[in-house]
Amino acid sequence: MDLVGQLSDLELESGIQGDIAGFAVTMVVAIGFGLLLYLLYNLYFQDNEPQDGSLARSLILLVPALSATFWMIQSSIILSLGLLGSLSFVRFRTPVKRAEDVTFIVIGISSAIACATYSYGIGATLIGILFIFTTVRNFWNINFLRPGRSAVVTFNTKKATTISQIKELFQQVGVQGEFVSSRTYDGITSYVFNAKHISRSGHDKLSVVLHSYDQNASFNIFYPNDRLGV
Repeated sequence: MDLVGQLSDLELESGIQGDIAGFAVTMVVAIGFGLLLYLLYNLYFQDNEPQDGSLARSLILLVPALSATFWMIQSSIILSLGLLGSLSFVRFRTPVKRAEDVTFIVIGISSAIACATYSYGIGATLIGILFIFTTVRNFWNINFLRPGRSAVVTFNTKKATTISQIKELFQQVGVQGEFVSSRTYDGITSYVFNAKHISRSGHDKLSVVLHSYDQNASFNIFYPNDRLGV
């Protein structure tokens, strides 16, 4: 009888150790996935789009934290229902306004589920595909999934000028300028143009040309959604 009890205790201890070992592997892989998502986030946005540094860093903690949660509740319906109730009051203190940021959170959740269910290959495949897409998007400059980027140029001058003269300034630097509107107030005429498909070098050249045309004029070149064309 004692032998049976000892064997039962030994099997229970072995099962616990196996669970701990499996959990440790899950956490290591989850941290690795979190680091990869951190790198993916920075690679996706690079230096030409606004980044949320806090969100990027939180991905390293988010994936293992969610993996541990899913790992503990995956075999218990009671714990799953309790989790839904306990998380119902969780809210983002700072709203996540950009859809792409929300997408990275969803990717983190997907990676965590893959870790909790020991489907490491699925998680690695998901992140790998996203790395390939990001590389194509950033370095091969294929724009079939996004519209051409353009800037809005405002030019305020006291100098007698015409719309065609300002368009010629755009053409000198290889930028397509589309007239939007103009108004005159207190002797200053303000022109608004759309600069289509403007590049980073075109931005600098346009600034030089506008300043050379009228050194006393003021002008602004800004991009919708803070995006600078590449």
